[in-house]
Amino acid sequence: MSILEGLNPQQLEAVTLPHQSALILAGAGSGKTRVLTTRIAWLIQTGQIGPLSIMAVTFTNKAAREMLTRISAMLPINTRGMWVGTFHGLCNRILRAHYREAGLPQTFQILDSADQLAVIKRVMKAMNVDDEKYPPRQAQGFIKLGQGAGLAGGASGRA
Repeated sequence: MSILEGLNPQQLEAVTLPHQSALILAGAGSGKTRVLTTRIAWLIQTGQIGPLSIMAVTFTNKAAREMLTRISAMLPINTRGMWVGTFHGLCNRILRAHYREAGLPQTFQILDSADQLAVIKRVMKAMNVDDEKYPPRQAQGFIKLGQGAGLAGGASGRA
């Protein structure tokens, strides 16, 4: 069975576009994921590109897993290591690989807002900062805005 089987004319056109970047715009339920995964599989199957030379970015981990599952169902390849993931996941992967160039320590951490607030509370408690006078959420807001100067003894706003 051909991986192109069952595509409508518009989907087939999108899947078989010349080897170049492509932007697929379509409404909900129109088969975008099918088109994208089939295009990836087609590019690999026709030898136009290697599996590790493709980047597919999506919004959710669920969608990324679905794309990898579909690609592996179409082709006899190991999808591990392919650049298919969320914006956040792929950026994290890039930073992990290039932490030196980014000026980061190898063991850097990426914190969500709740984690950031917990760290601020721990630091403020360790420094005996009055959290009534300097509310942790307000401190977090100042840090995010880069306006941390003057907080807790003149600490810099850089995190």
